[in-house]
Amino acid sequence: MNVTWSKPSLSRDFTLLAALIVFVLSLVSLWVTYQTYQDHSEQIVHQLETEATRIDRAMILEIEHSSYLLEGLGRQISHMNTNDLESIALLLRSFDTAATQHHVFSWIDENQNNVVSSNRGVNPKPIDVSDRDFVKKAIAEPWRIQIGRPIHGRVSDLWALPVALGLTDTTGKYLGTILISMDIDTIKHNLRSVLKEPSLSFALYSKTLLPLTEAIEDENLKSLENYSEKLRTTDLDKHPSGVLSTGSVFDERSLFVYYEVSADYPYIILLGYDAQTNTTTVRDLLVPRLLQILLMGVFMLALLWVVRLRIIKPVSDLGEVTGDILRGKSYRMPQSSGSDEVASLSRQIKKMSDYLEEIRRVGEEKENKNLMLRKGKESAELSNKIKIEFLSAMSHELRTPLNTIVGFSEIMKNQLYGPLENTQYWQYTQDIHEAAQHLQALIDDVLALSNAEAGLLELQEKPVDVRFVLNKCLRMVTERVAEQKLHIELKLPEALPRLLVDELRLKQIIVNLILNAVTHSPEEGHIIVAVTLEKDKNGETFCISFIDFGSKAGPVVIKGDKNKGRKIDLSNLGIPLTKALVAMHQATLDISSPSGKPTVVTVRFPQERIVY
Repeated sequence: MNVTWSKPSLSRDFTLLAALIVFVLSLVSLWVTYQTYQDHSEQIVHQLETEATRIDRAMILEIEHSSYLLEGLGRQISHMNTNDLESIALLLRSFDTAATQHHVFSWIDENQNNVVSSNRGVNPKPIDVSDRDFVKKAIAEPWRIQIGRPIHGRVSDLWALPVALGLTDTTGKYLGTILISMDIDTIKHNLRSVLKEPSLSFALYSKTLLPLTEAIEDENLKSLENYSEKLRTTDLDKHPSGVLSTGSVFDERSLFVYYEVSADYPYIILLGYDAQTNTTTVRDLLVPRLLQILLMGVFMLALLWVVRLRIIKPVSDLGEVTGDILRGKSYRMPQSSGSDEVASLSRQIKKMSDYLEEIRRVGEEKENKNLMLRKGKESAELSNKIKIEFLSAMSHELRTPLNTIVGFSEIMKNQLYGPLENTQYWQYTQDIHEAAQHLQALIDDVLALSNAEAGLLELQEKPVDVRFVLNKCLRMVTERVAEQKLHIELKLPEALPRLLVDELRLKQIIVNLILNAVTHSPEEGHIIVAVTLEKDKNGETFCISFIDFGSKAGPVVIKGDKNKGRKIDLSNLGIPLTKALVAMHQATLDISSPSGKPTVVTVRFPQERIVY
């Protein structure tokens, strides 16, 4: 038997491909339909959970408000004569305001009889309420709020939620129970106002599944009663919340029903999502998506036909040409030109080939420049390292003779081995001692500034008491201030938070800025060091301000012995080092020196540095 193989037909291939596309799109449509319904159901469940939480919180607020009223009534009644029922009735009526007009206040005496109520006054026939659970709890645990199960009030003749408080005197004797009966229908109306979705309906049930909102005329609430039976077969302890029904887009009488048991009080919240709204929403979501899938299928079939005839082969040829270009070969004209668009693409590929050549050339130049920059960077880092090593070595070499000079000059200045007969020698010794100390400080500032610029200076941060640091810094400059007869005033708020800083570097910042103010202040000048907390758009800032009321004209001269002046100069490295230390703490240094006004130097630490 001879088998004849027919040549593959493009028409047949397109028919099979079209059937495959239709089949795939059908599966996608079913999946989209299912997923749309699932997504919508999840949104509804989340919405119902949120609404149930709102209702539960509103109920808790209602009950807590009643608790505050009970405590106030209880404190007053405990100091009254509990046998004076008229006075108690008058007191209960005084609490019967517009905000509580739907609640009934009652007094239950020590014999467990309801003898006074806010709506009836003194009951001529006391009502025995010893069978109520909340009365038993109030007797067992006095001065604690007790929530009873929803009841049909014998005084108010309404379905109510009882909230009770047992009272005792100072000796522990039981005096009675104060009770608030909260009208559940009124609560239901108040709770409806907290719902954000108007298409939702809700009902309240006791844990014994007693309907508490059946008097409300609402068709959806009547429908919810049909689903309450399912709660009887539900273990509410294991499943305090859940979905009773997911509804149906084909049945507008069915509801999407959700329940939730209050975590604090004995009632159940039952929520229903309007079936008609549910159906309309799902359809509104589903129709545009299915229409998109249909249009996509039509477009794909049309595109396949056009692509096969006008694009696939020419683009395949251009793909080979592009591959050659990416492998570094020169551009060559493709065999099939295709449509005008493909021809335009061919020209663009030619331009791309030229552009890639230019990129390769630029890349080589960039690589050479990067190599030179890396060498320059390495050279700069090496130079910086050499500078730091040099400064460290020099500071060590200089400190040794300087320590000797400072020590010997201090011995001579203090005349430990006998007096210096010539006072001029003593003056020179004092000048040598001060100059050596100044040179020591200068060497420390140079080394610290170099380490800060090189990023080698590490901060030992911890919460610091700024009040303590400021007082310590003022004691450090006491001698300098006394010599110049200056007055330094410290202004601090009573409540001052701590700062997350390096305490040693903070002292260095404060001392440098105080000495800077001292240097530019005349004899008997006035300096203020103030700490303030400011707020701006970036949050709260911790500000330390140094206010100098002195002149800015030249160095200050202080009179010494025999009317010979000695200049007091702050190291020129003091301010740059201070700026570097301030920047390391993410703070800012501002200098304000308006004409005719005091000079103000302010260090502002950001909110992240403030520790309360």
